Amino acid sequence: MSVQLPINAFKLTNDEIRMFLRDQPRYNILLEDTEFSEDDINLAVKLTLAKYNAMLPQTTVPDPGYLNEYILLMGVCSILLRSEGVRQLRNQLVTQDGNIAMAGLDEKQAIYAEWAERFNLEFTKMAQDIKMQNNMEECYGSFGSGYRYIGRWTN
Repeated sequence: MSVQLPINAFKLTNDEIRMFLRDQPRYNILLEDTEFSEDDINLAVKLTLAKYNAMLPQTTVPDPGYLNEYILLMGVCSILLRSEGVRQLRNQLVTQDGNIAMAGLDEKQAIYAEWAERFNLEFTKMAQDIKMQNNMEECYGSFGSGYRYIGRWTN
């Protein structure tokens, strides 16, 4: 069964995703650039749609524009932060030289993982609730019952 959601009047843009995450050069003091590239965000949108379609009940929503913008945002943020957490874990190195503790850019893996899970929980809960609601609305009235038409009793 394929549930088609109404298309949004407004589409979520990559700049809006960056704005929500505060992934802008003026906020990224250490990077002086954005953390997530256009390709990173586009892949996260694609994977969020794939995840939504794979969740039960399965759907075949063809385009991210059919998803609620907030759900899409939560899914994209979860995937981006999870991906960056994996990268940071791979590049994490803790060393100490004498009395000086080194601080690097890639030592926030646990924080990224925690935030990714927060966004994922919100995405999953809302997406499942919406899918169940759409599924119930679609089947309402389509299943008949022998008790529906009892007939008339006359004296």
